[in-house]
Amino acid sequence: MSTDKKAVKLLADICKRKGINKVVFSPGSRSAPLVIAFSSLPDIECIVIPDERVAGYFALGMAQQLKQTIAIVCTSGTAVLNLGPAITEAFYQQIPLLILTADRPLGDAEKGENQSINQAFVFEKLTKNSFDINGDETSRDGLNKIAEIITGAIHNTQNNGVGPVHVNIRLSEPLYNQSDELAIEFNIKNEKQQAVPNDAGIKRLNEQLTSTKKKLIIVGMRAPDVEFSKKLRLLSERKDTVVLAETLSNTVFNGSISNYDACLELINEKEANEFTPDIVITLGNQIISKRIRRFLKKDKPVSHWDISPHNVARHYDVFDIGVQKENITESEALDCLLNSNPMDDSFYNSQWKGLHKKAIELTGKYLAQTEYSDIKVFETLVDSFPKGANIQYGNSTPVRYSNFFEHSNDIITNSNRGTSGIDGCVSTAAGAAYVNEKLTICIVGDISFFYDSNALFNNYLSPNFRIIVINNSGGNIFRLIDVPAKVNAFEKFFEMRHNLTAKYLAAMYDIPYYFCETEGSLNEILPDFYKPHNGKPAILEIKTNGELSAKIYKEYFSFLKNKIL
Repeated sequence: MSTDKKAVKLLADICKRKGINKVVFSPGSRSAPLVIAFSSLPDIECIVIPDERVAGYFALGMAQQLKQTIAIVCTSGTAVLNLGPAITEAFYQQIPLLILTADRPLGDAEKGENQSINQAFVFEKLTKNSFDINGDETSRDGLNKIAEIITGAIHNTQNNGVGPVHVNIRLSEPLYNQSDELAIEFNIKNEKQQAVPNDAGIKRLNEQLTSTKKKLIIVGMRAPDVEFSKKLRLLSERKDTVVLAETLSNTVFNGSISNYDACLELINEKEANEFTPDIVITLGNQIISKRIRRFLKKDKPVSHWDISPHNVARHYDVFDIGVQKENITESEALDCLLNSNPMDDSFYNSQWKGLHKKAIELTGKYLAQTEYSDIKVFETLVDSFPKGANIQYGNSTPVRYSNFFEHSNDIITNSNRGTSGIDGCVSTAAGAAYVNEKLTICIVGDISFFYDSNALFNNYLSPNFRIIVINNSGGNIFRLIDVPAKVNAFEKFFEMRHNLTAKYLAAMYDIPYYFCETEGSLNEILPDFYKPHNGKPAILEIKTNGELSAKIYKEYFSFLKNKIL
């Protein structure tokens, strides 16, 4: 038995045939036909999460790991808007989601009907495409049109770029009726994306590479890719090429430069031109470092190419120097670099690597003399990660500290850096853990954790899920930024001071809980924390001093700067 609404049944059947096998639901009445249709299909896993904001991020975490489209279903009204943050993150992070929102019939929002808003196309600028369809449709022509829309919507989540697509479905009462009518016959077009080389773009890049002795590649957030990393490794051995790779790039290797914020702090004004590239190529998604932005905005390269990992016409002018408009793939760009004649009289690579070596030595000296604080906690955590772990870094301070320390090559890192918000960090990690057999460790600050604590309110927390909360009693990121700290009533408006603990949330959800507030106890606890907990996840709360941690963070960069002068 399925829903008696033919259009909805057709929609669910198409999703199944197009490879969607996981659907995340939030309870609601208007979406009942979708629930009935999907739950009647044995090959589709239906996951029910009550909070729509959590549901959206949970689905995002699943899609992030599986690299396949995950569907999200919710009811009408503000439930739809609560999906907004996750949809936005998916759009900017390029994650494939199919959002199916139930709605009332056309015109009901203007009649004051319950739970009715103008929700069609509400995410139009934050999705690849938006559609509004009649879920009560019964005519053959109308159903054919819906089949065409749904087929195209699913295809569009993964092709011509990757990202979310929104389908709004208008449904009238009755909503719960069922029928044993056979599936509707329909034809699905096998749409395939044809990769067409951009000869003009490749030619232009080759022309620029021919005359440049200083080539800088910066790799932002990106999924692991063996072939991609292999090409970067070869390029990092050339005398005229430097590879800067953030932790989230998942391409850190011997020869790449990871903690380049430390390197930049060692460069004085007289030396700046030596380290400024002739051409900079940005790969992957967003870059965390503000220092590299400031450096290249001040000492500008001649040319900048920004290249998306999903072969879309994205050109982020992050250094305010203008950006090349030709659309070429990452593979094409790397091949151009590899095929270009190496400038063997260039000292660019050796200069950067000498700087990197010095930064590593000075960082080691600084950490050896530093007292227990946030930076020491992250040093310990990165050294402790079990082999093959999947790390989900929260925004604000955790993702920044992650760049200070080199991670093992078998560690995979992720973060919600599409929009860099703290909302949904734990929920995304929970979704990632649910579909990933690897130990998944979410590292977040206290504000991020408490803000997203509803992530624990579901029945899908995996036993391989670990949450580490760095509790420094407030939004410590603002202490690391000079301007907010100068504002009157800083603690009231920016820091959100508190005395909360994760202990009671862990108890409420029956999750094993650990606590430490010294470096020694942290080292003792971590081995047990990572072990299995009788089919349950676990939470570790690490207490630190926020003011001291901010002071030590700033002193670290002062230490680097003063050691070079």
